[in-house]
Amino acid sequence: MNNLIKLILSTCLISFAFSAYNVGQTVSSSDQNIDFNVCYGDYESSTLSLADFNGALNGGSYKVIHIDMAASW
Repeated sequence: MNNLIKLILSTCLISFAFSAYNVGQTVSSSDQNIDFNVCYGDYESSTLSLADFNGALNGGSYKVIHIDMAASW
């Protein structure tokens, strides 16, 4: 059982390592269309996607956004 858990964790970590973006890459259209729930703040709907800020995908309304991701472990 312990080996099975190690195998599953290893597979997950490897899959995440190959799907990550690097500096300078463009976010794909399929990733831009993933909907996220808005749990706090003032936003026009209850879901948010990166496509909401891309004029090529939202009808011409281009936006500049800054995403700050931080964690305190």
